[in-house]
Amino acid sequence: MPRSIHLVFLSVACLAIAFLAGGCAKPKNRISGKITRDGKPLEWKSDEGVLLVIFVPLDRDRDNNVYKAETDRETGAYTIVGIPPGSYRVSIQQMDPDTTHDLLGFALSMAESTIIHDVTKEGEVIDIDLPRDLPRKGK
Repeated sequence: MPRSIHLVFLSVACLAIAFLAGGCAKPKNRISGKITRDGKPLEWKSDEGVLLVIFVPLDRDRDNNVYKAETDRETGAYTIVGIPPGSYRVSIQQMDPDTTHDLLGFALSMAESTIIHDVTKEGEVIDIDLPRDLPRKGK
């Protein structure tokens, strides 16, 4: 086989392998939003609090990762980079003043949250307004 044909064949084979390998990967998105409660910014008891926002895939067989957001407790803003499209349970905890006291009563923990959202595209904004009266944990 002449050298030029061999190089073309090798290039096409490499491109095919790269295409097939990349074709299996799901696109990853950047999403953002704001957490409010009863239409207002979250209220904190101290300057030590932490806002936790975690997206947990509903199909745990397909994706057993959890996607933790970068958050700004002052504004309630959050961002997640690298989350694939899919349906997610959203866990929100307002830990103040430490990680043993959730101002939301753990009603929206990973095990208890009833908030479900779909991630469908890059740059999606998913704002979440929590009700004033949250469900009680375990109900």
